[in-house]
Amino acid sequence: MRPLDVCTTLLVTTGNRALREPTRIRWEDIEEFMSIALRPESRLYSRVTMRDEQGGRRSFQEWLASQASPQARLWFAPGPWETDTAGASEELPTHIREGFAGGGGMGLLLFTDGRRSERFMPREVQPRLYEITGRQLYEFYRGRKRAEAWEEALKRELGPELGGRSVRAFLESRSVDDMQEIMQRFMSLVVEVEPVGNGHEVDTDETVKWNTFVAAAPGSNSLSFEYLPVGSGDAAATEQGLSACRSSLASALEAVRAFAERQGLKYWSKHFRRCLLRLSLEPQPLEDLLELLLINGLPVPAVQLVNAAMAADVFGGMGSWNDLAFDGPDAKQYEHLSNQLLQAMKAAFRAGINSSAT
Repeated sequence: MRPLDVCTTLLVTTGNRALREPTRIRWEDIEEFMSIALRPESRLYSRVTMRDEQGGRRSFQEWLASQASPQARLWFAPGPWETDTAGASEELPTHIREGFAGGGGMGLLLFTDGRRSERFMPREVQPRLYEITGRQLYEFYRGRKRAEAWEEALKRELGPELGGRSVRAFLESRSVDDMQEIMQRFMSLVVEVEPVGNGHEVDTDETVKWNTFVAAAPGSNSLSFEYLPVGSGDAAATEQGLSACRSSLASALEAVRAFAERQGLKYWSKHFRRCLLRLSLEPQPLEDLLELLLINGLPVPAVQLVNAAMAADVFGGMGSWNDLAFDGPDAKQYEHLSNQLLQAMKAAFRAGINSSAT
C-alpha cells in the first residue's frame, strides 16, 4: 500500500468569510468570530498552539508568520473526530497516536497557493482549573486560623516529595501547571483540617476567604487546542479514494432512506433522498463551504462528495436523526444504519477535502 499523510481535518467553518482575506481582516475579528484565541495577548481565554515534531510550541500567529508563502490560509472546523486508534499505524509518533486517542473538537486546513502544504491534527488541551501559584497557596493557608494544622497536613500529604525542604520552599518551586494537581490534593485535606457540617462550627469570615481564593480560573471552561504535525501512515487506516467513499456513502444513504420510509418518517426519507441527489448535481457556490472548495480547485466529484456528506450530517441533539428511538429489531437496525452512515460521512469528508493535496 502506498504511504500517505494521515488525514485529520474536515471542513471550513460555515460562514467564515473573514479567513478568506486575512490581510484585510483584523485578528480580533477572526478571534471574535471563532470564539478562540489565536494570539498570546488575546483577551479570550482559549488558546491555539502549534507544535512541531520535536514538541516545540508556538502561538498560531508566530507559526503562520513563519510560513514561506504569503498566500498561506488556515481554516478551522468543528469535528467529529475519530477516537478508535485500533487502526493507527505504529510508525506514527507517540504524541500523534495519543492525540487521536484524545479526540478533539476542531480541525484545520492549510492551503498555500490553493494547495494544502501541511497536515495537522487537533488535540483538546485541558485548561487550567486554577491560576494559583505556590507562593499564593502558602500565603493563603498561613493566613488561616488553623495555619499550623494545614502545615502538618501538607507535610504528611507531600511526604517524600519535599526532599528535606520546607513546605514553603517546595510550593515556591512549583510551576502553575504543577499546582493544578497540588491544589486538588490541598482541597481534599479540608475535611481533615477544617471540617464543616455535622456539628462543626462554621466561621463565616474564613468561609468567604476560602471561596474567594479557590474560585476556578476564568478560562477553566474554555476550549484550548494544540495542533500536532502528522506523519505518514497506512492507506487502509487513513482514507479511501473518492470512488470508494462515494459508493459507501450512497449505499449508507439509500439504506437509511429505505428504513425511514418503512417507518413512515416522510421528512427523513425525503432528506436522505436529497442527500443522494447531491452526489450527482453540479455543485453551485451557494454556501461558504462549497465556494471555498471550488475556489481552491477541488475536482467536481470531490465537491459533490463533500456536499452530500455535509447534508448527511444529521447527528446532533434534540430533533436530529439520532434523537429518534425504536423498539425491538428496528432499534438494532436503526443503530446499525446510523453508525454506517456516520462512518461513511466522515470518510467522505476526508477523501473529498484531501483531494486538494493530490
